[in-house]
Amino acid sequence: MKSIEKDGVLIAIHFDGTFTEGTQPQTDEGFPLQVLSLKHPKGKILLAHAHTPRDRTTHELMECLVVLSGRILANIFHENELFESIEMGPKEALMLVRGGVGYEILEDAEMMEFKNGPYLEDKSLINA
Repeated sequence: MKSIEKDGVLIAIHFDGTFTEGTQPQTDEGFPLQVLSLKHPKGKILLAHAHTPRDRTTHELMECLVVLSGRILANIFHENELFESIEMGPKEALMLVRGGVGYEILEDAEMMEFKNGPYLEDKSLINA
């Protein structure tokens, strides 16, 4: 895992696909989008559970892109300027905490994107 910062401010987190044993939180507990890594041996039983509905207020959107197959280039923007580029492959993920992101598909790729909801049309394009 690599924290991507600009002037001491967290912009994104790159998950490189390596895991430590057990269920491990990967993000700050105050983030509106929570990411955990899970690595358990065969035969381990994770107890069934549900989450009690509670009011939650979020004022920021976070998103996490997980690469399932192929290769991509993630271009991370801070204040509408290209800040860092990361080539990513299978089992890697990028969580955008603030700023912007664009992707170039380097090889045929399958990905999943997760973000906190509810969905609102709030996307503003960056002229890169």
